Amino acid sequence: MFGLSRSTLTALALALSSACQPSASTAPTGSGGEPSDAGEVDDPDVAFRDLAHAWLDQSYAHHPSRAVELGLHEYDGRLRDVSDAGLQAERKALQSALAELTAIAPATLDDLARVERGVVLQAIRSDLFDLVRRRRPWTNPMAYLDGLNLAPYISRNYAPLPQRAAAIVQLANATPEYLGHAMGRLDKAIPRTFIDTALLQVRGTLDFIAKDVPAALPGLDNELSTDLEAALAAMAASLENYEAFLVARAKTATDAYALGPEMFSEMLRETQGFDVSNERLLEIGRLDLNRNLVAMTAAAAKINRKRPVEKVVATAVKDKPSADGVLAEATEQATAMRKFLLDNQLVSIPSQDAAEVRTSPPFMRWNAAFLSAAGPFETTQLPSFYYISPPDPSWSSKQQEAYIPAKSDLLFITIHEVWPGHFLHGLHLKANRSRILKSSWNYAMGEGWAHYAEEMMWQAGISDDPAVHIGRLQNALLRNVRFLSAIGLHTGDMTVQQSLAMFRKQAFQDEANARQQAVRGTFDPMYLSYTLGKLAILKLRDDVQAKWKSEGKAFTLQAFHDALLSYGAAPLPVIREAMLGTDAGPIL
Repeated sequence: MFGLSRSTLTALALALSSACQPSASTAPTGSGGEPSDAGEVDDPDVAFRDLAHAWLDQSYAHHPSRAVELGLHEYDGRLRDVSDAGLQAERKALQSALAELTAIAPATLDDLARVERGVVLQAIRSDLFDLVRRRRPWTNPMAYLDGLNLAPYISRNYAPLPQRAAAIVQLANATPEYLGHAMGRLDKAIPRTFIDTALLQVRGTLDFIAKDVPAALPGLDNELSTDLEAALAAMAASLENYEAFLVARAKTATDAYALGPEMFSEMLRETQGFDVSNERLLEIGRLDLNRNLVAMTAAAAKINRKRPVEKVVATAVKDKPSADGVLAEATEQATAMRKFLLDNQLVSIPSQDAAEVRTSPPFMRWNAAFLSAAGPFETTQLPSFYYISPPDPSWSSKQQEAYIPAKSDLLFITIHEVWPGHFLHGLHLKANRSRILKSSWNYAMGEGWAHYAEEMMWQAGISDDPAVHIGRLQNALLRNVRFLSAIGLHTGDMTVQQSLAMFRKQAFQDEANARQQAVRGTFDPMYLSYTLGKLAILKLRDDVQAKWKSEGKAFTLQAFHDALLSYGAAPLPVIREAMLGTDAGPIL
């Protein structure tokens, strides 16, 4: 339901670019940012970073949209080379980089470089898994739509209007060939939920380029305006062809979306670094679900112990802002949560930046709420956006009303997305001195931190109202059911309908949200990362507190949170080892 941005579901790997590539006089040392002696060619830290940066420059050539999201605009207007030769070259480059970086012994590196090595290696393994094992370019039509996202070019004024328009023209003109490769490659039998979601994205993108893009680029000179109109028309025509292709593919669609037990475990290991059995995952998932269900029963009893829990919850969630008042309510909540963080010294806030609350663009409304942050490498001060999606106008009035979040539910969405969730995390990334850590994002750490923040803020005392606690628990139970649905859909015999029923009964979701969540589990099994990451951070907090106590070091939440966020969004197993040592014990 919530996420950093559109790309976080499909491009979870590390992102760095040539803007990060140090010259001989500015190569980072173990401090991550201080200059080093260019003559120290035998310094293993310098040698590692030279190799890592060389690879990362190459990785952006393969995935330019990642660089654009980070604010590296020399990649504007480019699309991934998805020709057969392009994908083959990408695979070979990944395999070569993996071998070279694995050969560097971590014991030869300083503390920071060891973390950076773990970050880069995990990212490479993640990309290899998606390309070689999961075969996303062959099996998932959504894999081609991320690169066609024009929102970064119009949502922020990072460059003069003509420069951004020219980049759109370049990208739009390349779209027909790009989607041609997609239609020539995608398997005949594609899971129907993949097709349905891709069609939603394609149709939203068509609406976006027909209305939003031209409206955002007024006053261009005649020649550029003509070029833009022609390029957008060509892009629209190719998207319409892709839409027709997907409609035709729907006739041969299947329900074969499951990864299977072995590949599911491999996914967790290769993309997140978690080497945990499916049986252990089920055990901890059920335990946390039961913990939150018990807490929900207790919260409901404080309101009315004579009524069934589901009735109390149904009443509590009726306290909603109006459809027109959701953005104002979220804005007030964000202001209050930032003040609470400062008043209670829970975590450092590196800057005065704030996120603007806005209605999601139509093509991004597959998700209820998410943060679209300005990239950490932007060279000018730019806004970040906290997007909230309105109900689908095609739904019934009852479904639309149910879709609007309750005030208590919205509060924890705001905590998750803004303070102290994704937005604050992004501020720490931007301030990080390590170019590698500054540029990385890992699903379990990113979503785990944001989900952990919800529970942490309740524990810190943002309210004692049981109705507010119900809002937090609804969000927690939603993630619990995601966790169990991901495992059931991909390693067991759970159906989408059974997942939907579980969202309805155990996460107290309305029909529309429950269906959206169940469908998402078929193509985004890593949405178990919210609970996975939260539980790993809670255990890490306990273990760090015990370690610091044994060392005579005072433990505070601010000290722990600042230390945790100093590693950016590195994989949690890498962070755990950095904070506790190689004998850190199990992550869960």
